[in-house]
Formats: sequence, C-alpha cells, structure tokens
Amino acid sequence: MNSIQKLYKAAKQPEPTGKAGICRISGIASKGTSFDSWVKNTFTDRNSLLPGDIISCEALFCFNEASELIQQKTGRDKPQRFRTYSHLITKSGEWLCLTKANKETIAGLIKSGECDVVCLTDLGQKHIFFKNRTGFWQLDELHIPQDVSEFTRLHGLMIEMLGLGFGQGQIQSGKYYHSQIIKAGFENWQKIENQLAQHRGKPMFDFAAWLMFTHKNESE
Repeated sequence: MNSIQKLYKAAKQPEPTGKAGICRISGIASKGTSFDSWVKNTFTDRNSLLPGDIISCEALFCFNEASELIQQKTGRDKPQRFRTYSHLITKSGEWLCLTKANKETIAGLIKSGECDVVCLTDLGQKHIFFKNRTGFWQLDELHIPQDVSEFTRLHGLMIEMLGLGFGQGQIQSGKYYHSQIIKAGFENWQKIENQLAQHRGKPMFDFAAWLMFTHKNESE
C-alpha cells in the first residue's frame, strides 16, 4: 500500500464508492469522483499528477478542508483542515495528527522506529501528504531516506547543543555567539560542533534541526 492507502485504512474509512477508474493522485485503481470535475484552477501541483481519470476516495481524504474526524482527534471546536497538521502513521496502524508544539513527541516516535509514515509540515499551508513517498520521511517538499540511527545521533547532538545554551538558529547556521561559546566551554562546544559541521546543509540535518525542541515546546 502507498501512504494514501495506509492513511485511509488507519482512519478506518469505508470502502471507496463512486466512479471507478485510476486515481490521478495515487495512480491506483479505485473509486471516487471525476478528477476534472473536482480539480480547481488554483491547483498548482499538476506536475505531480499521474495518468488517470478520477480522484479516489482515499486521495480525497487527504485533501479534506473541513475534517470532523481531525476535529475529534485534536479536540478542536470546529472541523479542521487536513493540511494544517503533521501526520504520522505507526507500524501498528495508529494515525496521529500533530503540530509544531509536539516536536518532542514526533522526535520520540521517529527514534522508536515505530513510524511507518511521517509527513511533517512547517506552515501547514500546502497539500503535501499526497506527495509522500514510501521509505522516506517528509518535511514539506523535503524527502529524507529513513535512517533511525542517523536521525537519533544527529538530533541528540542538537539537543545537547541546546542544553549548552545555544539557540536553534545558531545550531542550524553554524554561526555561534562567541560569548555563548565561552560560557558553554570551548571544548564542550567544539566536540559537538565538529560532528554537526560534517552534516550541516544535508537533508537529514535540516530534518533533525526542524525537530529540535526545548521542553517548553510541548506545553505551549
């Protein structure tokens, strides 16, 4: 199954109904709605489409702009946009809808090795889940090959650096305040920075850096 099918199953949705055909989003034979009658002129991801003639029920689910199911899952007071949230599906089939306030939870789940699908969004303004690729973690348009041990190592180093008092921007850019280096101790800083510097600018570094957190984040 692709990510769209896994999501539909995890959400315990009914068997697809409607027009039979090939989904232009997933490329899978299913049932749904005529793609041409559904798509709007504002849809800007036509280069991501596959040959077909419908948008399947499975695909429609991840474009929902007023999801009562996500409203229930997140405890909000009105239906929610699917694209607003980061979505994780565990290997046991649990579907989680999370936000940037849950970075510690997300990082912990990834480190556990129990995540099957990881689709994270920074601003929550674009439809990105339909672009998710099997075997990759996703942060908006960035796709990173799944590597739990490498993520765990890099992310752990970043959390150590945060613990020394350096800000997220300094760690991401490699441009540190000299006063903070002195305060943290040059050797303490250099030991970690030498390891981080080898990966700065690479996709896994950017992914791990986005998931940096202080314990303040979870309570915001």
